[in-house]
Amino acid sequence: MRLMVLAISNKFRLFSGILLALILCQSTLQAQITAPLSSYSSTTAYSVGKQDDIFVFCDEAGVGAGELKAVSPDGTSGWDFTWTKWDSGTNTYGGTFPINNGQESILSDLSDGFYRVILEKGGETSQVYQAWVINHLKSMIQPSLTKTLMDCVGVHFTSSYIATTYQYNNYPSSDLLDLITTAIFSFKRGGVELQYVTVPDYDGSEKSFIDDDSFEGDSEYEITVIDECGFEYTSNQVISNTYVVDATFTFDPSSGEAPLEVTFDTDDPNATSFQWFFYQDKDRLDDPISTRDSLLADVMTGENEIYTYLHPGSYFVKLIAINNDDSMNCVDIFTSTEIKVGESLFEVPNVFTPNGDGVNDEFHVKLYSVKSYSVKIFNRWGRLVSEFHESDVSPGNEVDGTKSSKSWNGKINGKLASPGTYFYVIEAEGREEEGKHYTERGSLTLLHNK
Repeated sequence: MRLMVLAISNKFRLFSGILLALILCQSTLQAQITAPLSSYSSTTAYSVGKQDDIFVFCDEAGVGAGELKAVSPDGTSGWDFTWTKWDSGTNTYGGTFPINNGQESILSDLSDGFYRVILEKGGETSQVYQAWVINHLKSMIQPSLTKTLMDCVGVHFTSSYIATTYQYNNYPSSDLLDLITTAIFSFKRGGVELQYVTVPDYDGSEKSFIDDDSFEGDSEYEITVIDECGFEYTSNQVISNTYVVDATFTFDPSSGEAPLEVTFDTDDPNATSFQWFFYQDKDRLDDPISTRDSLLADVMTGENEIYTYLHPGSYFVKLIAINNDDSMNCVDIFTSTEIKVGESLFEVPNVFTPNGDGVNDEFHVKLYSVKSYSVKIFNRWGRLVSEFHESDVSPGNEVDGTKSSKSWNGKINGKLASPGTYFYVIEAEGREEEGKHYTERGSLTLLHNK
């Protein structure tokens, strides 16, 4: 249950539950009326005179849950406690309750009203205290919920609730004062809370709500109002669909070597058409809708699309989702984070051990965004001992996003080569748009150790 605060109108002062705790903890040397079982408390706002406490009890069963307690001013026994209740018909205190003798007195099962207790000892009046008891009953009145508009922003509603009003007066004055309660409006769709609004001084006015989510088909809306006692009041259900579109999309992978195939997915149920724009220049994301990047000759229009990036670089994607139902022309735009296609390069090991143990048995090169390559290996006297190449390298494997080249198994004419130092020359063409060429020379060591 939410912690709630009783609010009083501008004619009132606001007292929190902290005040009640302080009251209950005061020294018994200051006799007074308390209500340990009350749900919350406040104080009166008489125009003149001493103010009285108001104790409110959540009384869902309607049996009179009020209970007041008085203690002796000096903490000793032998005191007489005489309780009475104000009678508005006779304008006097009447209906005397039994006198309790002792150190404290508790009066239970009280109905609404204004109560007084007189404490006497040795035939002399010592103290007089008084307080209001209000039993908060659960109302049968339900809040209202009305759909007022449906547009590209969302589904618009208003709601109101007639809160229970409790009154008291400053006897013998007949002026009535209102005790106004707090209301929490819980706005729901399909049983799921979308938002709630706490209104501490709720006066019965209309409250506005908007559902700006995109969803498919019809859905059920309702408002639940919750008061200080946790009593819930639920409105009638309103059925509605929506025009709202949501262009949010996901993509995978977000990085890798070229050619990089990226899948784009969106699940907006309300869009009637889609337009995908692919950019390499981030500054162009804010261009007009009609602008197309040079990556594409035509705009992609599917709900889900696949695009292959052929060249290294940083890329961005914009999706425009449109809903033309009932000629609304609702539009939403979403742009991706960076899609990174790695630069062309390759990694060359400096040692390999063709000893048949299944680990590092072959010499091969790891390729990143490389279109074609050739590898030549020479011994120390410059004799070519191995050569391998590919003219059209396929995309990288699924393990690390790279492609391993063909390899040398460490044999020459079918026999294991002698251990020692060998030399390689690698020539490669990158996947940059201008077809950049690379050449790298280096040495490697062949070992037979097991």
